[in-house]
Amino acid sequence: MLKLFLDLVRLLFALTMDCDVKFVIVFSENAIITLQWPVEGEVILEFAMDHSIYFPTLAQYQYNPAMIISAAEGTEVVSAAAGTVTDVGKTNEYGHYVTMDLGDGFEITYGQLFDITTEVGETLEAGERFAMVAYPTINYAEEGENLYLALTKDGAPVNPELYLEN
Repeated sequence: MLKLFLDLVRLLFALTMDCDVKFVIVFSENAIITLQWPVEGEVILEFAMDHSIYFPTLAQYQYNPAMIISAAEGTEVVSAAAGTVTDVGKTNEYGHYVTMDLGDGFEITYGQLFDITTEVGETLEAGERFAMVAYPTINYAEEGENLYLALTKDGAPVNPELYLEN
């Protein structure tokens, strides 16, 4: 509940500062989905769409539409929820990735992956292994080995932490 309160305070601050804010706050009690942790680890970089954070490796401030979870290279990555794989690819920002449609307008993207064992169109069950954590790209190298986890609702970034089981 405290996390939700802080998100609301940040939103109000951003709006009073006339910032361009595009994210959705969703009350966890009304969540349509529940996510399990795709890896065991600490959140080392939180979701931040209402304020920019400093990325030392890039020497610049940026918004962070994902949360970054510490996980050693080679750690198995499991699906946080059941869904259908809609994209498998690679970006300079978060390396090899898998995106899944979870239904009800939710999409989840996992990045910093290797040994991906799924393909577009495949349905994964919650808890099903589909990849391993890779060495991080330059964007997230400062944080150490990690998993990139982004969630959207109707195309807008939402904080995955609001949906993760405790």
